[in-house]
Amino acid sequence: MAIQAITGEDLAQRGVLRPEDLNAVAPGVNIGTAGNYPQVYVRGVGNYSANSFAEGAVAVNLNGVYVSRPWATRASFFDLDRVEILKGPQGTLYGRNASGGAVNVIYARPKLGSRSGFMEVEAGNYDLLRGTAAVNLPVGDTLAIRASGQIVHRNGYLSDGADDDKSQAARLQLLYEPDSTFSLLLTGAYQHIGGVGAGGVPLPRISGKSAWTSVTDPSLEPIYAGEPGVGPFLTRPTTAQNVNIDVLHVSAEMNWDLGPATLTVIPAYRRGKLEDLHNLTGFRTTDSEIDHQTSVEARLANESAAFKWVAGGFYFDEHQKRGDKPYSLVADIGPATAVLDVDQKSRSYAAFGQATYSLTEALRLTGGLRYTYERKTLGGPTTNYQLPMPGVGCAPPYVFNPATPYPPQFCTFSSRMDNRRTFKQVSWKAGVEYDVAPNSLLFFNASTGFKSGGYYPAPLPNSFGPEKVLAFELGSKNRFFDNKLQLNLEAFYWKYKGQQQSYFSATSIPGYFTFATVNAGKARIFGIDADIAFRPTDADTFNLQVEYINTKYQKFTITNYTSLGPPVTGCDIGQLSPDGATRPIDCAGFPLVRTPKWSGTASYSHRFELSSGFAIEPGASVQFASSSWLSVEYLGTERQDAYAMLDASLAFYAPGNQLSLTVFARNLTNEAVITQANRHLFIHPAPANPNGGADGLIVGSIRAPRTYGARLRYNF
Repeated sequence: MAIQAITGEDLAQRGVLRPEDLNAVAPGVNIGTAGNYPQVYVRGVGNYSANSFAEGAVAVNLNGVYVSRPWATRASFFDLDRVEILKGPQGTLYGRNASGGAVNVIYARPKLGSRSGFMEVEAGNYDLLRGTAAVNLPVGDTLAIRASGQIVHRNGYLSDGADDDKSQAARLQLLYEPDSTFSLLLTGAYQHIGGVGAGGVPLPRISGKSAWTSVTDPSLEPIYAGEPGVGPFLTRPTTAQNVNIDVLHVSAEMNWDLGPATLTVIPAYRRGKLEDLHNLTGFRTTDSEIDHQTSVEARLANESAAFKWVAGGFYFDEHQKRGDKPYSLVADIGPATAVLDVDQKSRSYAAFGQATYSLTEALRLTGGLRYTYERKTLGGPTTNYQLPMPGVGCAPPYVFNPATPYPPQFCTFSSRMDNRRTFKQVSWKAGVEYDVAPNSLLFFNASTGFKSGGYYPAPLPNSFGPEKVLAFELGSKNRFFDNKLQLNLEAFYWKYKGQQQSYFSATSIPGYFTFATVNAGKARIFGIDADIAFRPTDADTFNLQVEYINTKYQKFTITNYTSLGPPVTGCDIGQLSPDGATRPIDCAGFPLVRTPKWSGTASYSHRFELSSGFAIEPGASVQFASSSWLSVEYLGTERQDAYAMLDASLAFYAPGNQLSLTVFARNLTNEAVITQANRHLFIHPAPANPNGGADGLIVGSIRAPRTYGARLRYNF
């Protein structure tokens, strides 16, 4: 399959501490943040996960355990063996919400009979101070314990202190292996994320100011004040933004060789708590959520010279409910405030199997099936507050409420979000592979991926259907010149149906605004991926990864409500509905968002061995991408231009590599790279708003500016 594996050492070298940092090492992968929610896109397949209702389209697994909440992974990138990125639908073996692919974060495991570990300290600009340590202790011949932890303190990149990193995490693993037929791995982990949290920047940048100037900057006040009618009431972004995330995780992995097959069982429980206040799209949004997740995967597997197979089952149960604050989600725009009390439950069952059969020593066939049954329920009240309409007051169904908590929004409408839906799907995979030569493999796969439907925060109807991906890939994996050159090539073609697209919208209830998700359309995706690793000598290492992607919406329609005024979009605008309330927006023909046609990374390093036993290793890398759209409005301001980001490092190694010191600089050219963008719902472009920009007010998430520092590591 098409898979990219990055070692823990390489991740540390490239400064990968959070999910969004994978942008620097994985072509074809775009990870932005909406508030404190990482949004993972692989080759254009992803989801704008911006609140507790939304789930991603790329499965994230921590040590073999699926994690549904993207915010629950933010402090997990330490003491790792590797991270695997699987591009393309993984519906057979990974199943749930893996229509675009999977990201597997693999921890460093305990080792029997080894007393070892490391300590690492890193310091840099923005007051960065990071400490990481791990120790592996043997307890007799059959038991080993590995304890590791990390503390990060870094101030924010933005002018108001946002986009900081204040986190603490710890992990304890116990491996019991009495003989070669049985092993039991127990894992307990805790992580906390605090500080200001993720922030946003206005687009285009404020004239004369840094690209990392926050949307809270006072110079934006004329834009808010200039909006006709509602300017005085629009809620300004707040500098009181904050985040508080606590995650507790326990899991086990048992492997038992039964003779005819090996039994693997992975039970897990995760409790996460999120509280934050952020300026997601230029106004204040408060989220408060407690999430309980339980899962069990059991599988049997065996492998012989001619036949390899695996079969198993998967159970997943999740309960999301309100946190410690009075409501779980509050969107405070100014002229309207939506308040929701969420109680959502998801339960999923799956049975799967996959087998590979060798027709000859060089030719193998693979087939797999997975059946998924998923049930989701939603409950809880939703209340909307809005300003009285001039000359009308509170128009039905709104009623006057003098005790409103959000004056002067004296008009109130309440309802419930109660709903229940089930989803069923059979996913499959078929493939063939052929050994062209001892070190050359040719393969072809056809596979499907499935992501179930769900809900968005609004009165009924408030649900959407599943999305599906059908993918074909033709690939070749090769090593030449006595393993000095590795060349992997892949051509792919995907059909994307029922894409779940989220956008901030009005609803059929006047004055009620929400973050809606709809099945907007279908698209086709094709391209070529090349991965080259070259080591002409033991001292020289060269890597090049390049991906070309061509995407196009064959169908894409969302609804604009006239209560928002004329639609602000680069897409075609359809005719008014007979009641004059809506008009369609058609974006067919546009490429998928966050998918540059060209993207890639290149790196080179050379190790100089000195006669004293010391070594010096300079290295440099570049990450590049062509231009891409960042939002489905397809506005010029929401387009990221082509860019190249250059990193450099210089490492010093003591004899035996026990002690090392690395100095580094990242994004040397200080490129301002935007990863996602949103248009403020109520601020319109000039001349409607005399102070508005060409597209109104756009708020984006931005990658790190130039950073530098030093890292000291001691291995024992």
